Amino acid sequence: MAFVMKRRSLLRAAGGVAMALPMLELTRSSKVHAGGGAPPKRYVFVYAGLSTGRDGAGQLIVPDAPGPGYDLKRSLMPLGGDALPYGGNGFSIQDEVSVVSGLRIPWADAAGQTPPPGGKSPEFHYNSVGPIVSGVNGGPQRNTPPNGASSDQIVASFLSPGVEPLTYRVQPIKYVGAGDAGGQAGRISWKDEGGNIVGVDPFSSPRLAYMSMFGNFEPPDPALAEEAAFLLSRRRSVLDTLRARTAGLLGKLGGEDKNRMQRHYDELKALEDKLDSAPPPTTGACELLPDPGEDPAIGSSHGTTAEGNLDYDATAAYSGEDLRAELMMDYVRMAFACDLARVAAVRMTIDQTFLNMLPLSGAASDMHELSHGAVSDDAHADAVGWHVKHFARLVAMLRDTQELDGSSMLEHTALVLCFEGGYGFDPESGSGNRAHSTENMVSLVAGRTGGLVHGSHIVATGLHPANVIISAMQAVGMDTDTLGEISGTIPGLLP
Repeated sequence: MAFVMKRRSLLRAAGGVAMALPMLELTRSSKVHAGGGAPPKRYVFVYAGLSTGRDGAGQLIVPDAPGPGYDLKRSLMPLGGDALPYGGNGFSIQDEVSVVSGLRIPWADAAGQTPPPGGKSPEFHYNSVGPIVSGVNGGPQRNTPPNGASSDQIVASFLSPGVEPLTYRVQPIKYVGAGDAGGQAGRISWKDEGGNIVGVDPFSSPRLAYMSMFGNFEPPDPALAEEAAFLLSRRRSVLDTLRARTAGLLGKLGGEDKNRMQRHYDELKALEDKLDSAPPPTTGACELLPDPGEDPAIGSSHGTTAEGNLDYDATAAYSGEDLRAELMMDYVRMAFACDLARVAAVRMTIDQTFLNMLPLSGAASDMHELSHGAVSDDAHADAVGWHVKHFARLVAMLRDTQELDGSSMLEHTALVLCFEGGYGFDPESGSGNRAHSTENMVSLVAGRTGGLVHGSHIVATGLHPANVIISAMQAVGMDTDTLGEISGTIPGLLP
């Protein structure tokens, strides 16, 4: 059996200190490896369980005019660099993100009827995610799983055969009733196993997500951590630690790999000697992030009124989602930088999300009721903007992460953000100007791989959100023009 040295093993040997390593044939997994020395391509799909529109008030996300240099509506403010109304600043990545508006998911004329291709039943909630992620109609029932594999699974089989995509969810529970973990409504990834579409349960615990990727659920080695800290405090070379734990490695390397690794050791040692008065290097694209510790506490559910309606509780429905989102996005960036994965699917919120906005923006309401008239138009725009904020942060991190060839990681990545609904006609109620609608939907697209157009507002009236995803799939190199029952790309999004 061939000997394979995993890059994560070298990271552990360094006691968690970040340092670049040469790409060796020995460290190239048979599942994930860079081909021809070029940086690998990556794909990210992010989903928000919220409509971008608000009953009777339209949307505060669609720019006024198409083309580059679009105006930043309130929900898009995180793409700019100014202060945000709910605290913090934007990420100055507007020129990296395109806004695609005018999208539409078709629907069946009546409940119980099979929807058109890529369509849904007339009801709203829990039935638009399937058509979005798979491009296949969701069937006549309201809450059914997708009838096709999701894009993350399809792209992963192309970019990293045999390696599962990262599948994360930020909102840990539903915040209604018994507060279950979401079940079907909380998934974001589905794979095709011999014709059977099987749901993949996402990680909703940042700690478990961290340990699954970087620790195989094994606790950190306290002795190793203590030893590394001691060595660094004495200004000794990190390579001493590496050599002690890889003493037999050079003997197992082929001639070219042996020379490459030896040159790498010698170059680093020489650099450290020159910088003897400075601390050892602790930066690099591939770095072991600190253990996140215990997860934020899980919040309780809202109550119900005597009529059975949701009774908003200002102290409930929050589990530190802002921190959870930051950690999950950190893990995506790190997994890409260390080439542990090339595809990620992140569900920010469960459909019909009752996440409490009070700790996030100061609005005393859950997200869902904001779309139906609670508090103010701006408060709803900020709920949409909270999802945009974390998408923007990931885009900024990838922009600022350098590949081994000096290029930006964002140059080799395609990212898509989709929402549960848009704004317009609601076939369930038969009325217009509603948030319970899959008309006038909006998606955000970022990345420069495959020539993706960036920094532009593209109006794609009547096209399907899956057309956006197909465009991203082509951008990462897939020779496909379809996703499920939907065909074609977004005109103007690819060269």
